[in-house]
Amino acid sequence: MRYNVRHMMGAEKYLCPYCEEPFDTEEELSKHIDKVHIGKGLLEGNRRKW
Repeated sequence: MRYNVRHMMGAEKYLCPYCEEPFDTEEELSKHIDKVHIGKGLLEGNRRKW
């Protein structure tokens, strides 16, 4: 997945496509999306959804 990248205060930030919160790395953004917007899935150990 490609994320929107913006320059903020001289540094690249990855913006959340749901809430536009900025993150320093794609990994941090991905974890945020999983935790806040999607929830834990099968690979994170929550099998109740499946």
